[in-house]
Amino acid sequence: MRRRCLVVLLGTAALVLGPTTAASAHPLGNFTVNTADRLQVTADGIDVLHVVDTAEIPTGQLAQARQGFDLDGDGTLSKPELDRYAVTTCTAAATELQLAVAGSAVPLTVVTTRATTRPGAAGLPTTRLECLLRSPGRVDGEVSFTDPLASQRNGWREVTASSACGPLTDSTVPEASRSELLLTYPTDLLSSPLDVTSVRFSVTAGGSCRAVGNDLPTPGEVSPRGLDRVSRTFTDFLSRPDLTVTFAVASVLASLLFGVLHALAPGHGKTVMAAYLVGQRGTRRQALQLGAVVTFTHTASVLLLGAVLALGAVAAPELVVPATEVISGVLLAAVGVYLLVLALRKLRHRDHDGHDHDGHHDHDGHDHDGHDHDGHDHDGHDH
Repeated sequence: MRRRCLVVLLGTAALVLGPTTAASAHPLGNFTVNTADRLQVTADGIDVLHVVDTAEIPTGQLAQARQGFDLDGDGTLSKPELDRYAVTTCTAAATELQLAVAGSAVPLTVVTTRATTRPGAAGLPTTRLECLLRSPGRVDGEVSFTDPLASQRNGWREVTASSACGPLTDSTVPEASRSELLLTYPTDLLSSPLDVTSVRFSVTAGGSCRAVGNDLPTPGEVSPRGLDRVSRTFTDFLSRPDLTVTFAVASVLASLLFGVLHALAPGHGKTVMAAYLVGQRGTRRQALQLGAVVTFTHTASVLLLGAVLALGAVAAPELVVPATEVISGVLLAAVGVYLLVLALRKLRHRDHDGHDHDGHHDHDGHDHDGHDHDGHDHDGHDH
């Protein structure tokens, strides 16, 4: 039973530490920083729309940047503060994004900026930054673009390219955005988000160009897929600012209730653990022990992860998340190898028991050589 508990402990820790989207308000996770770049060739040059969708808990660098713009110190960014944040961040991004035409680097200038916030889980906001940048001059030849900022972030990374002056040739990315520029994330890609940070294509000058608008896209409501109603109610309840004894007691009771309801929902490998228990023909006592182990590892892992993320810049999520993914994979692989070894040992033990029965007496008292134990041969003669 100790071995089984160890297997369950490692497996549950791996499943809890691993990336999960089923309980996150943001579709990609509540501390991801997602990036999309849209390049569009126009009669005046190349427009680059750089979009950053930051979930509820930003990375250490972004958290420090936003705190620097919170002039009144109220913990939130007002409209003027958001505007200053957008201008400063987009100006810095224009110098970091790498655009080249016909092998020569071309500068990007800021045209329009915008930063907005939307409510997320536990009363924490999500932030959307939009930077419309431009490289003037008629384009002719090969174009290359790289977003080094996206490579430093953990989350969705996407690049698209289109042209208002005829079709592009040899483009390495599609024209349409799979996420509608981080407004609607495809459900089938939440567990394996896009990871594209560069593009190459060719443009032939001389064609007619249609007029294009320079307005930023209107951000719609980001669907909180994966956040069930029970989890949303619980997180909103915990985000209340009035901390009293009554509230503390109610929080403990509510956590027990919502924990039971959460245990009935899919996610975090609970189905796998139940299948393991059934496969081992577990008893009620073992089921209780399994539930206790799952509860402990789930809660302890979340608290440990929260403590690490609270360190801010020392342990930014873009560094923590990949590490937890590696640890998760190693733990799951270790559990799989251990179970495989146990299965091979059982199979070998069965084969060994089968060989031991060869050459032994039958249950009817006859030897395998045909003699009876009473000393008579089967032909009726005495020895």
